[in-house]
Amino acid sequence: MNIIDLSHPITPDMPVWPGTDGPQFLSLASIATDGYAELSLCMSSHTGTHIDAPAHMIDGAATLDRFPADHFFGRALVVTVPERPDRRIGLDLLEPLAEEIESAEYLLLHTNWSRFWGLAGYDQGYPVLDESSSEWLAGFSLKGIGVDAPSFDLPESHDYPVHRRLLSTGMILIENLANLQHLPPAGSRIALFPLPIDRAEACPVRGVALL
Repeated sequence: MNIIDLSHPITPDMPVWPGTDGPQFLSLASIATDGYAELSLCMSSHTGTHIDAPAHMIDGAATLDRFPADHFFGRALVVTVPERPDRRIGLDLLEPLAEEIESAEYLLLHTNWSRFWGLAGYDQGYPVLDESSSEWLAGFSLKGIGVDAPSFDLPESHDYPVHRRLLSTGMILIENLANLQHLPPAGSRIALFPLPIDRAEACPVRGVALL
């Protein structure tokens, strides 16, 4: 069995969503002074590779701690998204894959945007599902959809239509995935376990694919 890491490292200077503070690492104890090492970590729940729960956008919807652990493990379908001038992921790509999506538990959109991780402009101009595609995908019984880009909506969006439509179904969304180019289109299983934090609307994850 091969294990592929699907998460970006969490570092003080990592990319974060515009207007969000980066992770802060505070040393609480050191081996030299205290005989042991301990860190205090302060960061947004949407830092790096992370899961959005329905409660991120839907008032009164499920937070991550309300999902059973087995929800975060499942069969993955990886769809490679070709580059298009309009940066939209449309039904012309997805509809021919309806049967494969129906049999999957997770849909992973490989846009290859993760190649810009750490570079200026990573949070601008990335591909997103158009609203017709998100409406269509909402009709499937998926556990979740993931993407190797910063968000499911454009950075200038203020109503977040793709987030809202998909999260309204009860699925989870995974953003900032890494290394999707190493996964086959079908046959892998992914594990994306968040910490069981009380009322968390999102959480960074160490995601892996099992091949």
